Amino acid sequence: MLCKLAVRNVRRSVRDYAIYFVTLLFGVAIFYAFNSIGAQRLLFELESEATATLFDSTKVFIALFSVVVAAVLGFLVLYANRMLIGRRKHEFGVYLTLGMSPGAISRIVLYETVFVGIVSLALGLALGFFLSQLLSFFTAALFQITLSEYNFVFSVEAFVMTLVCFAVIYAVVTLFNVITVNRFKLITLLSANARNEKVITRNPWVCLVVFVAAVALIAAAYYELAKNGLVTIDNDFWIATALMLVGTLAFFWSLAGFAIAVLTRLRGVYLRGLVPFTVRQIASKVNTAFVSLWMVCVLLFFAITTFSIGMGLISVFVGDIDGANPYDASIKAHPMMAPSPVDASEADANDPASYQAIGEACATKYPEAYARGQEYGWDMEAYLADTVPEWGNVVAASGQIDAWEVPGLTYADLLGEREVSFGSGVSTDEVLAHEINVCSRAQYDAQLELQGEQGAPLADDEYLLVNNNHITDPLIDALIEASPELTILGHTLHLHNDAKDTQLEDSSMLSTVATVVVPDAVVEAMAGAGSVPTTSTLNVSYREPGPVGDDAFGRALHEAFPPATTGGVGATNYAFKSMDWPLWSYITREEMVDQAKGFRLLISYLALYIGFVFLIATAAVLAIQQVSQATDSEPRYQLLSKLGCDSRMLGRSVLIQVLVYFLAPLGLAVCHSACAIGVFNDNLLSALGISAAQPIAASVVLVAVIYGGYMIVTYLTNRLIIRTSIKS
Repeated sequence: MLCKLAVRNVRRSVRDYAIYFVTLLFGVAIFYAFNSIGAQRLLFELESEATATLFDSTKVFIALFSVVVAAVLGFLVLYANRMLIGRRKHEFGVYLTLGMSPGAISRIVLYETVFVGIVSLALGLALGFFLSQLLSFFTAALFQITLSEYNFVFSVEAFVMTLVCFAVIYAVVTLFNVITVNRFKLITLLSANARNEKVITRNPWVCLVVFVAAVALIAAAYYELAKNGLVTIDNDFWIATALMLVGTLAFFWSLAGFAIAVLTRLRGVYLRGLVPFTVRQIASKVNTAFVSLWMVCVLLFFAITTFSIGMGLISVFVGDIDGANPYDASIKAHPMMAPSPVDASEADANDPASYQAIGEACATKYPEAYARGQEYGWDMEAYLADTVPEWGNVVAASGQIDAWEVPGLTYADLLGEREVSFGSGVSTDEVLAHEINVCSRAQYDAQLELQGEQGAPLADDEYLLVNNNHITDPLIDALIEASPELTILGHTLHLHNDAKDTQLEDSSMLSTVATVVVPDAVVEAMAGAGSVPTTSTLNVSYREPGPVGDDAFGRALHEAFPPATTGGVGATNYAFKSMDWPLWSYITREEMVDQAKGFRLLISYLALYIGFVFLIATAAVLAIQQVSQATDSEPRYQLLSKLGCDSRMLGRSVLIQVLVYFLAPLGLAVCHSACAIGVFNDNLLSALGISAAQPIAASVVLVAVIYGGYMIVTYLTNRLIIRTSIKS
């Protein structure tokens, strides 16, 4: 009997509170789909072990964030159940009056929760299974892989995780419901529908003061965030966060009172149609639920900002990965790793003693490396060809490029009085105080040849600027505009009229920063004075392309030079700490591309996961509140109908209430997000030449589809409730 009654109650609840059940389905589906990503690796023919581990890494991060997601969904389920139980007080009072014991009512609630849990889990898992199949095609697009043969993939691990997670949530909900029902008193239950709703009103002048203070706090938060620049998590960041949270809470606490104070003085606007009724309805809701509106606003801000910044970070790490890796591999060496041994005040770009001091410091600090370098003339390829037995069988071509420090000559010296400004996340003084590094024209031409390009058009009395990092574009523009002469060891050079954007080594991003190319005679003079390169890079091309050549290259190096760290062959930036020259570390194009794929996969799914869940949770909270309040307000709409208000007027009032209730937290969240995204854009994206338009457009679409969809469904549901109530 109790089980039949519970089933009937659930069926009635599905009809009246469909939004709640649909949200549960989406929650289960999304939870399963994103946690099943690790199983998708079976669909792809992964060419390397590094690529295969991308799925495993992404699965681990998704599982970690699933703890937060489960907490959010658990809060949503508890909140919705609390409202459902609260609305059924009169029903429970009738049960008690008819002789049913509190224990029997608790069992009814238990059966209902179990039934809802089973149905939502079953349907949600089915939906999640099909959603995970769609995600596999999205994954293929991220990896730029064509699925020649597709098979359905079912993740047992994600299935078990979803079952356990939601079983715990429903168990907590069941316990909460049973405790809540047992604490009700009969007189309270029977009089629940007869009690008048308590209307909270606030002093409009107090609200005005708090509203102004809230705006000031939010403005101060924006200022502190701009100071922080979203570069580091320091005191400015935490101050901005605290000010934002307090200011947002004060904003919603005072919003209704402030709005009423303004509207009531605009007689021409306020005393029209059902405006007074609509305003009072909204004010009552906002005053009662300002805490939930505050939480919704904060979660919306977090969802929008996380999604937008996440999409922007994909462009940062993956934007031009092919251009950042024009070579099959790059070997790094550091002949002179220590800071310059020449005092800045005594260094002189035209004094041979300053260059000799650099060489002597290298000989003292790294005697073995210095001896090897001097013996081979700092020619990395010559030493490796003699030391690595398989070198000639693996490497088809190579080109070395050395960076030589010019003591006592900084970018500030070249610019003179001319000013240059970087993004707020870059220290202009540190950049300008950096001593200039030069490389020879012959070595630069060798890199162009490896990339299939022609040599640099450089005269014997010219120097060339090479830069492809957008952060230092302002420096390059200022140098070209100033066009200073450069004098090194008696060689006077004039600036070539154009800067080049050549990538000089494999890297995770475009990384050539304000490098100066000089005639070979200048570098020969520096070496003749006793100097050594500060860094050396040997870029190579394989005889066998792709993973085959990559594996052979790594094995050849590791057999000749046992690495100082642990790990598999070909690990990115693999350090050989026993060798300062000619082999410190190396990276390969395959590794960088795999790493880029990993970032794209990880950030895309985390941004989508967090964005989807938080948007659904916030929209569902507002929707459930609105539907519940519309049901509670049925007598008011019936009275207005009897007084002559037609359905169009009532529908317009419902529409305005839904719009304000949904758009108020969204509007403030958009302001918060605009500040955070703007600071992020100014300090990173724009500095790297990346447009924020695409991440912002993607966020707009996501919010419009999910949040806007809930808003439309809420309005249609409320309008149907009101029309049905009036007709009855």
